Amino acid sequence: YLLAAVPSLVESSDAGTGIGYTGLRIRGSDPTRINVTINGLPLNDAESQGVFWVDLPDLAASANEIQVQRGVGTSTNGAGSFGATLNLDLSKVQNERFAILSNTLGAFGTRKHSLQLGTGLLNQRWAFTGRISHITSDGYVDRASADLNAIHLSGAYLDERHSAQFHLLSGHEITYQAWNGLPAQYLENETLRRYNSAGTERPGAPYEDEVDNYTQRHFLGHYKWALTPRLFLQLNGHYTRGFGFFEQYKADQAPEDYGFAFDTFFTTTDLVRRRWLDNHFYGGTFALRWQAGEAWKPQFLLGGAWSRYEGKHFGEVIWTEFYTGVPKNHRYYDNDADKRDANVFLKIETTPSARLSTMLDLQMRRVQYTFLGFDNQLNNVQQSDAMLFFNPKIGASYTLSADWQTFAFAGIGHREPNRNDYTESSPESRPKAERMLDIEAGVRGTGATWNLSANLFWMRYRDQLVLDGRINDVGAYTRTNVPDSWRAGLELEANVSLSARFNLSGSASFSRNRIKSFTEYIDDWDTGDQVAVEHFNTDLAFSPNMVVRGEASAVVWKTNVQVLGLALTGKYVGRQYLDNTSNDRAALDAYFVSDLRLNYDLSGVLGRRVGFVFSLNNWLNEKYAANGWLYRYISAGYDARPDNPYTRLENGVTYHQAGFFPQAGRHWMATLRLEF
Repeated sequence: YLLAAVPSLVESSDAGTGIGYTGLRIRGSDPTRINVTINGLPLNDAESQGVFWVDLPDLAASANEIQVQRGVGTSTNGAGSFGATLNLDLSKVQNERFAILSNTLGAFGTRKHSLQLGTGLLNQRWAFTGRISHITSDGYVDRASADLNAIHLSGAYLDERHSAQFHLLSGHEITYQAWNGLPAQYLENETLRRYNSAGTERPGAPYEDEVDNYTQRHFLGHYKWALTPRLFLQLNGHYTRGFGFFEQYKADQAPEDYGFAFDTFFTTTDLVRRRWLDNHFYGGTFALRWQAGEAWKPQFLLGGAWSRYEGKHFGEVIWTEFYTGVPKNHRYYDNDADKRDANVFLKIETTPSARLSTMLDLQMRRVQYTFLGFDNQLNNVQQSDAMLFFNPKIGASYTLSADWQTFAFAGIGHREPNRNDYTESSPESRPKAERMLDIEAGVRGTGATWNLSANLFWMRYRDQLVLDGRINDVGAYTRTNVPDSWRAGLELEANVSLSARFNLSGSASFSRNRIKSFTEYIDDWDTGDQVAVEHFNTDLAFSPNMVVRGEASAVVWKTNVQVLGLALTGKYVGRQYLDNTSNDRAALDAYFVSDLRLNYDLSGVLGRRVGFVFSLNNWLNEKYAANGWLYRYISAGYDARPDNPYTRLENGVTYHQAGFFPQAGRHWMATLRLEF
């Protein structure tokens, strides 16, 4: 939600408020294709490849800068850069000591309290900082509460030739599940818009502990050494410890599915289960930079990384209704996984003239994944897969004048399948890695009171992974490769200061996102088979053709110690399809959301500064959903709509089940920030 102004970015929230489980897509690329790093070190989950921001609450409060690069990124942004890259820079050392106390209140029981402290530079060598944060919210969606806690501690040492930093980031979240989405039949019903089906399998009141409970701790170390005036070495290490579970009440479960002894009297039982993750992720990176000479000013960067993920997946039954003899915390499945990732790259930057600069980036990457999965005889056995990728990139920029510069870039990226693609397939049905060619070209200009950029992009995919409804040879719905798909578009950004007190800024993205052809497989509930339907030149799912955002800000009152500012923002997101069929009945409607913000700053009266921010979010009270899911089937003999509110009729005897994630209407938030 803090990155809402980035071109081509669409944000969403399970709870509808931006607190708890949130997600983003950039140019339609989902979180598994967006490479995220902290100080250049990997944050993405090694198996699912996504980033769960809820695990590190209030992380942005520690960031000096957040950098976003759309498309295939360079190797310095992470080995797995594919659809986009995002780096949070936490490395800045403050020279002066400081203390910041921030308190936020808002609608839906939202509370956020944080305290940051810093020593500044001690003896011009040492610096230490700390942050503690606590965030709670009831959520817009019923019971979609969040209870989030975080700690960030850092220490730094600096001298003329060396620097070292250490960071500890620890987060703990307890979030009531809201990932089922709103049943499709309730979407237009104002009184049911906040309904949450999680926990409702329990008779009577919903199960109170249908929660996600997870702890994640990151240990980051950085060392820089100026070996000579032209030769620099950087070493980085990381270790992530994650553990936790999500808890569910499940009704009418077959005991044999959980390894219980058969009981003559009870063929099914209600139970409560926990599905655990217990993982370790560690590794390091290196970079050796050499500034070779004055002619062409070449810089050579030799870099690389190695990491290993060791993950345990297991499930426990902690309560049953009828099976009283079940041992405490009975474990009904156990699955370990091991993933290793290594890469090396050479990046060469040159300046042949005062106007021209060039870049060449050559990377080799090897991924090996060992897991428990099905073989060709449908036995669940230990398996391994290894992949080798070559990811070259080339770019150049040319200065046209004092105000204008043009640039071009071309690169190839690969993305390996994720955990479910492996564990829910056999070697025969296992999908291949995705490959993308990304070509970008544009122009940017900067003046005394304005800046402007325009960027054209073309992202051509080979073997992009998509859901097509097919049941594979182990009976699972998994992603399959489509041979030919692409994204192409234009991104515009502008910022204009009309006066010393009035500013306009905005961005606009216009794109086409297409699959040349693919076969959809639809379950036939009457026959138990699947029906194949051919589609040609359809839209890629969750890829709006237009995303436009604008902001007008004004300073309405200013003295030597006081500043009062107002800002009005608006964002339009075009229609998004829930699958790849371009079916208008299976889509998220376009929406426009506008926010109002008031800022008041007071300097030198209490501490260094007092800041007050009041925001009225979605002040036009737009009713919209920013995310969803869909499953399509055929049924001539049974209409499930009266029994299942997720079900809607498409046409004839074709139905779909769909869930939507409605976002909060008009709501407010107020923050008081004290700086000392």
